[in-house]
Amino acid sequence: MGPNSPSTTPYAFKIIASIKPIFKMLFPQYRGVFKKYSEYILKHRVAIHYATEQLPILVALVIIQVERDLDHAHEINELYKQMDELRREVRKLTNPE
Repeated sequence: MGPNSPSTTPYAFKIIASIKPIFKMLFPQYRGVFKKYSEYILKHRVAIHYATEQLPILVALVIIQVERDLDHAHEINELYKQMDELRREVRKLTNPE
């Protein structure tokens, strides 16, 4: 069964459709993650098709991955806030009024 087999591609789209409501519940800034997952699912649709008996494991992995991505996004946002604060402090020190 090739990667463009009629049975694997519709199955991939079915998976994407089934996870879309989950991503719609997220904050808008995190919804871009859905596109990445959709691309990954389509890219690996044959392997996913053959792993149907492992669906509970796949669901768990998706949840773990989403949580990890959200944690990383939060950490990155915190770093940006710290950088902005440092910039303000540097401006104060270099431009005394």
